Amino acid sequence: MKLTYEDLQMLDGKQGEARRRAMEGLVQLGEAFGAEDMVSIGYAHVHPGMAMYAQDVELLEELVDLGAQVVVPTTANVTNVDTENWRQTGAPESLARVHMRGVRAHKALGCVSAMTCTPYWAGHWPTWNMHMTSIESGVTVFCNSVLGARSNRDGFFSVYAALTGRYPRFGYHLDENRVGTHLVTVEASLHNTTDFSCLGYHLGPLVGTGVPVFTGFARPPSLDELDALGAGLATTGGVSMFIVPGITPPYNSTEQAMAGAPAPVELRVGGSDIDRVYGSFSSAPPGSRVDFVHIGCPHASLQEMKEYAALLSGRTVHPDVEMWITTSGAVKAMSDREGLISTLTDAGARVITDTCPMSCHFALTTSPDPGIVLPEPRIRRMVVDSAKQAKYTRDMIRCQTLLTTTAAAVATATSGRLVARGGPAG
Repeated sequence: MKLTYEDLQMLDGKQGEARRRAMEGLVQLGEAFGAEDMVSIGYAHVHPGMAMYAQDVELLEELVDLGAQVVVPTTANVTNVDTENWRQTGAPESLARVHMRGVRAHKALGCVSAMTCTPYWAGHWPTWNMHMTSIESGVTVFCNSVLGARSNRDGFFSVYAALTGRYPRFGYHLDENRVGTHLVTVEASLHNTTDFSCLGYHLGPLVGTGVPVFTGFARPPSLDELDALGAGLATTGGVSMFIVPGITPPYNSTEQAMAGAPAPVELRVGGSDIDRVYGSFSSAPPGSRVDFVHIGCPHASLQEMKEYAALLSGRTVHPDVEMWITTSGAVKAMSDREGLISTLTDAGARVITDTCPMSCHFALTTSPDPGIVLPEPRIRRMVVDSAKQAKYTRDMIRCQTLLTTTAAAVATATSGRLVARGGPAG
């Protein structure tokens, strides 16, 4: 790789051991993927240090001990515990204590401890052509596809990039990889974020690691719908970027998105394809009793919080149902100023930050470090409004998981019985 003088200074340890380790790791990454040189990044969304695994937190603490500091604006991804109200989620104290060590380590490194999978809703909005790095697949696909930033799907290398401000030039940092591979004609009627999440969920296996180009939308999708689409694509596929001409910078046409070449693969999505995704999470009939309802995956935006408050206003969550609304701490603070939090909590919903059901102590598929004993989740039947959350809840919590729209999920929470898509108030 061609390294600058500054890169070599870091690699030689002239800027401290932490940056030496970071640059060494980035050089190895670049060589593995055939990168010719490095790019300068303007933003990083990094590994949070998962509280369930003490070694994750210890890695961050070790960097702190070495005097490490991030050199670009940096946020941390969703983790295992609600920092402010961990008791209301039933998290064990041992888990909360490890989590707070991780929060302190991030602050010492200079990170914003956003602990969210949607940092853009919290004001971290990388701009067109900005090189960045992200541990979270949903952040990668949103920033590439909606904002026009440049990011790969990264692991702990995102931390190394934040410490150096550098990243190997490969993948979606190169123009030649930001070209459509599949032309997708949408013939289905899509009405809400859940529908868009199902669209992405359906297409993920068909597109794989490609770049789908969308046409046929009846109207321009909202930002929340684009977020849900990307999350669905990244859940069942390896998608890091999609293109909606006229929305994704700088593409104004399908021809431009395909770099003037014929579409290698053409796909059509009809209403029956969306129905099948809903159907794959419909193992209980409408009217079935439920005990848990979750909305806010990916972490809710302020606009979604307004929608939830409008749906819950004047209603009460059924006493047999626990309802979680998950968002970032920043969006929660903005929602509080708008008077939304009191509406939600007065209705009986719990507003949770920093974590979500699939990332918290509910997950049966985790093997936490000794000393952290996770309580057995007592969830029999969970209703969600996100295809992403439906898959991970079913796979990780291993409870019966049902998918419906946001309006129907709220109606389910207040009635205590499943309201299917298109049902009363759904």
